[in-house]
Amino acid sequence: MRSPFLPLFVFLGLVLLEIFGFAWVGDAVGALATVALVVATAAAGLLLFRLQGFYHWRRLQQSLARGEMPARGLVEGWLLMSAAVLLLLPGFFTDAAGFVLLVPPLRRWAAEGILRRGMIRARTRGSGAAGPGDPIEGEFRRHDGSDDSAPDERLDHDDRR
Repeated sequence: MRSPFLPLFVFLGLVLLEIFGFAWVGDAVGALATVALVVATAAAGLLLFRLQGFYHWRRLQQSLARGEMPARGLVEGWLLMSAAVLLLLPGFFTDAAGFVLLVPPLRRWAAEGILRRGMIRARTRGSGAAGPGDPIEGEFRRHDGSDDSAPDERLDHDDRR
């Protein structure tokens, strides 16, 4: 049975790992250089993310234009967004993970692994089926209750069956 505290321990472990990384790099190159490295990796990562994002967006549009369902492309887009978040977080280990996700072959490999394991599932419904919460188009006419006609005569509907 999984512990409910597992996410907390993973988060604390990652924070401690990043603190260790700052201390290690700061000891080797100095505090100012450490801060400069963190800012530089964030800026470089955002630039790479912007370039990769435009390329990825164009590929998604082309596959949709061909009538294909771009499942892998959507997962790769999610991985690109994750890379941007990892690069914005201060730290060397999160930057390394973000840069790994920016490398297209590694991102494709990760996306295929996610799809193969079924971590993300898509559910589709036939075009004729309306499910709960789906809008149903139609027309209606409101009649006030003042006329004394029978209920069937007050309804404005078409009985083609």
